[in-house]
Amino acid sequence: MKEEEEEEDLVCGTFTWRIDNFSTLNNLVHYSDVFVICGYKWHILIYPKGNNVVDYCSVYLEVADASTLPSGWTRYAKFSLTVVNQLDSKKSITRDCEHDFKENDINWGFPSFILLSELCHHDKGYLVNDLCVVEVKVSVRNGIKILEDQETGVLIDFRGLGRLEKTFVPFLEEVCSSYPSLLECHKKRSRTFTQCAFTALGRFLHFLKTTKVRDMNRDACKRAQLLWEELETFKFDLAWLEPHVQLVFVMKKRAGRVNRLREDVEILENEIKRRRDVLAAAEVDLEAAKRDLAKAEEEFKKIDMDTKLGYPLP
Repeated sequence: MKEEEEEEDLVCGTFTWRIDNFSTLNNLVHYSDVFVICGYKWHILIYPKGNNVVDYCSVYLEVADASTLPSGWTRYAKFSLTVVNQLDSKKSITRDCEHDFKENDINWGFPSFILLSELCHHDKGYLVNDLCVVEVKVSVRNGIKILEDQETGVLIDFRGLGRLEKTFVPFLEEVCSSYPSLLECHKKRSRTFTQCAFTALGRFLHFLKTTKVRDMNRDACKRAQLLWEELETFKFDLAWLEPHVQLVFVMKKRAGRVNRLREDVEILENEIKRRRDVLAAAEVDLEAAKRDLAKAEEEFKKIDMDTKLGYPLP
């Protein structure tokens, strides 16, 4: 019974990666775009010519935002990776796995996923018109779990909904007091889903409250976009927050325009400097040419213009 309850508590999602021009990829690692499943960021990585194995293609799932997570984080996930057979879906190759991802172990998968000879055989259906399709299905039960420090207690219970990062709780208390619907809309959800949802909300609120306008550079704007997309997956009623978020994204556009204009100005300044250097060199050449002209004219004046040209005789 307990095992059945744990399976019901899993929250799942899928992502499909379409890899064009597969045969032109080198033997280095290649990453999919970042995608959000279960409120967390992932990407697939693939070694088209194998990762320390011969004659195989290697495929892995990786935590995409590992560098931004707090020290001591772990993330348990069950997942399956599939190389899709585009001619006969029943022949697709799927490999299942489960893993505790952590800060020094951020990816997991299969070095010998599929033989290259089978993958690249045109009649097999795994590579069609040089397109390879890889699919991942991820199920998360416990989401991110911060290893609790007995002295500081970085996780605390939030209104019985789950154990959340202590730094997020003041912001969650503030908005939940003002907007009770945030709590109501998740009453019928599983504890794990609710914990993931409020973690995502807390993470976004923390970003808004701790980031200053002057810090909204391109990277910060990109992070705001990712956090917002992550939060939207949990279907909160965020009508009260959306106008403010739109201002953030307007700032993103303005920041992008400012950066582009700054680059334009720098290019033009460099071009002006280059042309000034060319002009300075031309002015030096002009002065030298003027001196040569004056000297030539002076020598020319000394010639008797009435002298007959004549011709020499032997």
